[in-house]
Amino acid sequence: MSLNKLESWLTETPKHLVAALFSLAAAGIVLVIVILFVVSPQIAAIPNDPDAKAGPQPKSTKTGSSQLLVEVSGKTYRNNSTLNMGILDAPSATPAEGTKPADNGAPLPEPPKIDPQAQLNLDGVSDLTYPSSLTSVDTDTEAEVPTPSKTSKWAKKTPTKSPKSNQVKAGDPVNFAGLKAFFADLKNGDFTTMQRACWTITPEVFTDRFTTQPAQYALVEALGTAPEKTEVGLKWSGKFVEVSVSWSELSTRYSCPVLAYGGELDAVSVPDVTYVMERLLARNSYPLSPSDSEDNYPLLCSEWSPPAEFTEFSPRASEKLTLDEKGLIDDATFATLQKILESDIKLYTVKNEYPMYLRASESQLKEPSAYFFRDKDGSLCIGSVVEKR
Repeated sequence: MSLNKLESWLTETPKHLVAALFSLAAAGIVLVIVILFVVSPQIAAIPNDPDAKAGPQPKSTKTGSSQLLVEVSGKTYRNNSTLNMGILDAPSATPAEGTKPADNGAPLPEPPKIDPQAQLNLDGVSDLTYPSSLTSVDTDTEAEVPTPSKTSKWAKKTPTKSPKSNQVKAGDPVNFAGLKAFFADLKNGDFTTMQRACWTITPEVFTDRFTTQPAQYALVEALGTAPEKTEVGLKWSGKFVEVSVSWSELSTRYSCPVLAYGGELDAVSVPDVTYVMERLLARNSYPLSPSDSEDNYPLLCSEWSPPAEFTEFSPRASEKLTLDEKGLIDDATFATLQKILESDIKLYTVKNEYPMYLRASESQLKEPSAYFFRDKDGSLCIGSVVEKR
């Protein structure tokens, strides 16, 4: 090597080394950025579920969240009880004689009471006729009404009776016999008869919405207002609650209304979906009422098309639940529903608005699960049951 080449090599080598060091530092910085902003968020988004399987996870429906679905929320008998609505806070016009005086010397007002002269208001509908022909089934007042404390509601035997059906034709007059019977029991506080007759309503919901003292007062007050004709029946709008009765209910011997406290239907609750599953189970042994069959009181959704957010994680959720020739669920479905009922059920949906598809399961990432559809009118049906495999 000549002296000139040696001198050139000694001069240029440090420059190359410095350039290499700068390149390595730049690569390190890029690697740190990738780890911080790309890899770490993906690791954090992995659900902390020991049973979760490896592989691609369903896409999230919430920005920045690992949740596939959201839990169902809204006002129910649990977080918006009639006992806490202030219905009885308004004092009577004149305090009762002998009432304990207040600190300022004035007597303490008593809460409002049911007027013994209260009447069902039928102003403007006394000559009402049915807009179309329909067939309804009379409720059985001797039906077994499960209480919230019972754990095996479907295993209790009920009286054997043949349900009575009612057929009305378009143009037939509405006689309001069923609604008058309901109103009489409501005003008199005969809640046992009411609940036996309105057994299709979730028992826990019925207890709070129909049988508390504030509920009784609110319902009697509402049914004392002038009714309004709607497409589906009649509606009474009171200070605290709207009371709606469908044409089908008006044709029965005992009418059970739908209630909307504060003008808003209750959100679907765990007891609601639990009651549907329990009724399906009970039909395989001893129905809660002799008339509780799929022909008389459909529980299965007539159409079933769940959203992709459900079927992406659980493809079998798209398989519509069917019954056998006797109108009963098969053994596998029976066992799956029992497992679901024994778990800590939570309700999941895509968006908290109605109409709504919802999933009932212990976790949105675990099976077994049951899928339901809740319409805007409050009706609830079951569409699919997925067992754990």
